[in-house]
This record gives sequence, structure tokens and C-alpha cells, in this order.
Amino acid sequence: MSNDLRQKTVRAMGHLGLGGAAGKIVSLASTLVLARLLTPADYGLMALAMVVIGFVSFFNDVGIGSAIVQKEKLTDEEVNGCFAISIMTGAVLALVTGLLGGVFAHYFGDARLQAMIAVLASAFFIGATFTVPQAFLRKEMHFKAIAGINFLSVLIQTAVCLALAAAGYGVWALVSSFVVQNVVQAIGTFYLSPWRPRGRVGYRAAAGLVTYGIHVTASRIFYYIYSSVDKLVIGKVLGSRALGIYEMAFSLATLPTGQITTMVTNVASPVFAKLQDDHERLRGAVLSLTRALAYVTYPALVGMLVSSHELIPVVLGPEWAEVQLPFAALCLMGLIKSVDPLLSQLLIGTGHAKKLSAYTLLCGMTMAPAVLAGAWLDGLRGVSIVWAVVYPILSVRLLSNACGVIGMRMRDYYSNLAPVLLAACVMAVCVLVVRWAGLAAGLPVPAMLVLEVATGAIAYGLWIVYGDRNGLSELRQIMLDVGISKQRLNRWPFTRCEQI
Repeated sequence: MSNDLRQKTVRAMGHLGLGGAAGKIVSLASTLVLARLLTPADYGLMALAMVVIGFVSFFNDVGIGSAIVQKEKLTDEEVNGCFAISIMTGAVLALVTGLLGGVFAHYFGDARLQAMIAVLASAFFIGATFTVPQAFLRKEMHFKAIAGINFLSVLIQTAVCLALAAAGYGVWALVSSFVVQNVVQAIGTFYLSPWRPRGRVGYRAAAGLVTYGIHVTASRIFYYIYSSVDKLVIGKVLGSRALGIYEMAFSLATLPTGQITTMVTNVASPVFAKLQDDHERLRGAVLSLTRALAYVTYPALVGMLVSSHELIPVVLGPEWAEVQLPFAALCLMGLIKSVDPLLSQLLIGTGHAKKLSAYTLLCGMTMAPAVLAGAWLDGLRGVSIVWAVVYPILSVRLLSNACGVIGMRMRDYYSNLAPVLLAACVMAVCVLVVRWAGLAAGLPVPAMLVLEVATGAIAYGLWIVYGDRNGLSELRQIMLDVGISKQRLNRWPFTRCEQI
């Protein structure tokens, strides 16, 4: 990447990072409170409804947003056509899904789902109104505006959800806050976007963008099938309580890393599109962004895994003890799933969405029977084993596709991540030693958790400073890119960059 593009990318991630971190703090606080106001059955019921809503939502923009970001030159006529198609698609999806709510409720065996799905479906039309405006914010890398909109929507959603949950509305607190969040995002995005629907509407002109978007949509649909099949199977085979436990494990395991991964992939999409004709610079961008993402997600996931025996009872309470096993499996799986979305964005950004849809179809055909077999044979533990074992094997295919597109060796990709994984493992060993000592000393669980977190942070930081040459230099370069002067960085630990 050029210096200008690198600085723009880093600053974009900084804006999204600050907004995302603030949003995650609010979400974490909300989750801790809601875990005591709502029951596992409430979370399970909402998860069932969101399986339906989440699946249908992938048809909402027909991949138009990604197509607008990927294409270099656009005309007003084709963009207006895309906007009109998006609005019509959203309206039809909202109506059809609402009318079919009773069918889904009958399938899952809970009549309450009919009304829930009908209300949640209104988000399809709301979301369609900001598909094109948001695409232009992303294309021009106006991520400061996107971060502000996202944070405001989370803040208002949380306030609504907590107020309704405290008032005793149960699962409807989750339903209402979801709709409110979409309304806030629609208003904020349309207000801040540089694009407005002006001039002629060209449906034929929009056909090319829609055609490419269909491949993107197909990949998202197949992705959703294989990533949500576990919830469908658990809800049907093991019941809503088991699904509530699994959903809480998923929420906790992805809470520290999900937003970071989304932030980096959102920034990566327009960056990869800009570099799609320069494979050498594109390879460097892929490796650099992947390693930077792993430096944050790997220690978070490994740290949560090794301290999970203290983390879960302190954060969620003793009634959520069954979360332990699926949580551990999801943390392990997260080591791959936190970074491989960059490979998906690489395929989309370089015009190879068809390859991505073929890969996600393979995942759907493999994961669905594997998860079903795991649930039948060993319940939640069986599903957890499937995610921890089968998904990492499938991810090799995605990497192979990405490497073929830009001429990168798989060995280079894994070597790029090896120092980060080593740092996380060193941190894990230090935490386990401290945990063993704490158990021997009879420390209370909350004190143990605080000690483990502090040990992990110190051990990881010291390893980066003294054991990882590239990590410290990259951190220094990032700080320079965001505008910190060299004089301020002429002190420990960055003085070691000159010694190494």
C-alpha cells in the first residue's frame, strides 16, 4: 500500500475502532444486565426469530452495496436504478416474511414467533432505504460517519431494550430494540451520505451491478446457512433452553472480537477494490491487515479461553455454567473465523464473488449434516466439537481460493500469523501458571479473574516488546500513521525498534 492509502486505512480503522469500542462497552454492560432481567428461554426465542430474519435479510439489497463499492466508475442512472430495486425488494420481503410468520411459528412449535417475526420483518424495508447511501460512505471511506451512526444506534437500542426489559416485557424488549436500531441507522446514514437519488432511474443500467450483487448475495446466503444451521438444529432437536445457552456462549465469545473483525473488513473492502489491479501491493495489504487483526483478536480469544472457568460465573452468574463447553469451542474456532473474513472481502473486492459463493455452498453442504449429527450424538458438546474441528478444515479451501487470485503462497499466509499465535500461547501459559497458583492459595473467583486478566495483558505486552520484532515496529508505524509525531515515540518501548 502507498503511504497515503495506508494512513487513510489506519485512520478509518481508528474511527471505526473508537466507535466500535464504545459500542461494545455499551453492549457488554447491557448484556450483563439483561442476563439478569431476561431468561435463557427469552434469548432462545429471539434467536429462533433471528434465524428467519437473518436469512431473509441477505436478499434485502441483492448485494448492491458491495457491487457499488467494487465498481470503479458509476453513473447516476444505474445507481438510481439500484436504489429503486433495493426499495422494492425490501418492501416485498417485509410483506412476504410477515405473512409467513405463522408458518415459521408452527415449524418451531411456538405461537409467539408469529407476531415477533411480523414486527422484525419491518426492518427489511427500513434497511433498504440506506443500502445505497451507506455504500457510498464505504466507497469513499467515510468511516468516521459510519462509526458515529453505529454508536448512536447501539446507544439508543440499549436504552430501549433495558427500559422494556426492566418493565417486564421479556423477549419483546429484544424485538423492539432491534427495530429501533434499524430506524436510527437509516436516518443517520441517509443524512450523512454524500449521495442523493437525483435524475433518471435506469433499471437496465443497474442490471450489471445487480448481476454481480447476486453472486455476493449467494455467498452470504450460503454463509448464513452454514453459520446458522447450529441454531436451527439446537432449537429443533435440543429445545429453546439449550439454544439460549448456546446463543449466550456465542455472544460472549464474539463480543470482544466480532466488532474488531467487522471494522477491519469494512475498511478492507474499498482498499482491496482500489488495489485489485496491483497484485503485489494487494498481497502486502492482505498480509498486513490480517496480521494487524490477529494481534488484537488472538490474545482476546486465547485469554477468554484459559480464564473461562472464572470468567463465566463472574460475568454471567452461576446459572449459566453450561455455557462453558460451547464457549471454549467457539473461542478456538474464532482464531480462524476472526481473520478469514478478510479473505472473503478479497474475493469480493477483486471481482471473484462467484468463487466465494462456491466456497460458502461447500461449507453449507458440509456443516449442516455435521452439526445435525453432532447434536443427535452428543447434544451441545457434539455441536461444539463440530465447530472446533470441521470449520478449520473447510477454511483451508477459502485460503486456497484467495491465494490463487493474487498469487500468494499459503505458507506465507500461515507464517504471517505464526508470531501472533506464539505471543498468544506465551500469554496463555503465564495465565495458567498464575491460575494454578491462585487455586492453590484459595483466592476467590473474582480476584482470580482480575489476576488472570492482568497477567495476560502484561505477559502479552512484554512478549511483543521483547520477543516480536515485527509487532513492535508495526505498532510504531500505526501510531505514526494516525498522526503521532516521531518525537513522542522516541522513548521506550519504541526505542527498541532501532536496536532490533
